[in-house]
Amino acid sequence: MKNKIVLFLAGCLVLLMNSCLGSDDAEYEIPKNCQITSFTMKSDSVPELSKVNFTIDQLSGYIFNIDSMAYGTEIEKVVCTVNFASGVAQVQVVQEAAGDTIVWNGTDSLDFSKPVTFITHSYDGQFSKKYIAKVNIHQVVPDSMVWTLYAENVTDLSIDEEKVVAFDSGNTNYYYMYVKPAAQNGYKLFRSAASDAKNWEELPLTGLPDNEILLSQITESQGALYAPGTKGVVYQSVNGQDWKALNNTPTVKYLLGAIKVGGVNQPPVLASIIDKDGSLLFAAMNESLTWTEGNIVPANFPVSGFGSANHNVMYKERLTVACGKSNSGQLCNSVWATMDGTSWAILTDEDDDSLEPCDGAMLARYDDKLFILGGVNSSGQASKTIYNSIDNGVSWSVIDTMVVFPETYKARGFSSVIVDKENFMFVFGGKTGNNAKVLDEIWRGRINRLGFKD
Repeated sequence: MKNKIVLFLAGCLVLLMNSCLGSDDAEYEIPKNCQITSFTMKSDSVPELSKVNFTIDQLSGYIFNIDSMAYGTEIEKVVCTVNFASGVAQVQVVQEAAGDTIVWNGTDSLDFSKPVTFITHSYDGQFSKKYIAKVNIHQVVPDSMVWTLYAENVTDLSIDEEKVVAFDSGNTNYYYMYVKPAAQNGYKLFRSAASDAKNWEELPLTGLPDNEILLSQITESQGALYAPGTKGVVYQSVNGQDWKALNNTPTVKYLLGAIKVGGVNQPPVLASIIDKDGSLLFAAMNESLTWTEGNIVPANFPVSGFGSANHNVMYKERLTVACGKSNSGQLCNSVWATMDGTSWAILTDEDDDSLEPCDGAMLARYDDKLFILGGVNSSGQASKTIYNSIDNGVSWSVIDTMVVFPETYKARGFSSVIVDKENFMFVFGGKTGNNAKVLDEIWRGRINRLGFKD
């Protein structure tokens, strides 16, 4: 008897569901005999419209193009080619732009400057289906870069030097900001989650001797941070806070950057310049903290104030440095690169003056190009010029007006530049001149199209 009652209740439930599905409420059923099955557009004034693919979301009733059309495209009167299921008898069209509702004959042009609604009706009059069709158009200039003052008064200190590095701690990506306050001999450390970069906490810092660190050359390599000292000592930290001097190292004068694991037979190394018997040599330290000596450093090679960036070229990792100041104090406008840290090649023509010689240049890999931002020239004048190179540093040109810094951005050099996973370029601090204090602010920019969702 109990089983019969259960079966009876189940049968009632089925009948109730069938009753709902047979109703006109589209929430419970997609009436297939009223569906739009394909959708295209064409316009004599917008030839590329005929190549746009439209997606039909049968569940939600939206028709749209996933790949937005170019910024500034104007869509008004267009001819639609629409295929319907065999059960469609009549189509009403609501033109939002025109403010009217018509019975559409399938050939009249429609105004798509605003969304257009298609309402299909079945022959038996029991079913209807509503679709909202829209042409997606980029609302910003895709190649324009929007810069904003992202944060200011980050440390509330008067700062002589600053360096910001991206460094992972456990499962969290952080930015570590090392500063030398003007009012004291030591250094301070601030940290922010890379996903934030607005809220910074001060952390204890140990092991770095006062006034003996080339702060601008702190480098992340192989899961640790390295800092060169002014007395030839290299300091290492595995957590960003606690530092110790490395033993059994050559006399290290400068750190140039890091090379990541590359293709076949390309191990990661820390690239440097060492002093051996009074001569400057290139050298590289591998994962085992073993040092390999390289070539003699050319007289026109920058040893300070250069921009440094690690990037991939044809499945090989490359370290590139640009501009800066040579060992003799001469300002450079050259660009150099290496794949092993011990042998370097000059990429730019020595007679090429497309780059202005400068100190404190910022170099970054962005949008599959190399960018040089700002710097301080021989007259002590800071720049806000942005150069880019499409051939990995061989030739350079001043970038066009769509990526320039805004008027409110102060010309500067000696900033830290980091590109995050969301394709934002961060510019941390910087100086308006060689002897100026560090600007206690962060700027952020992104080329619009690099933020478009797939």
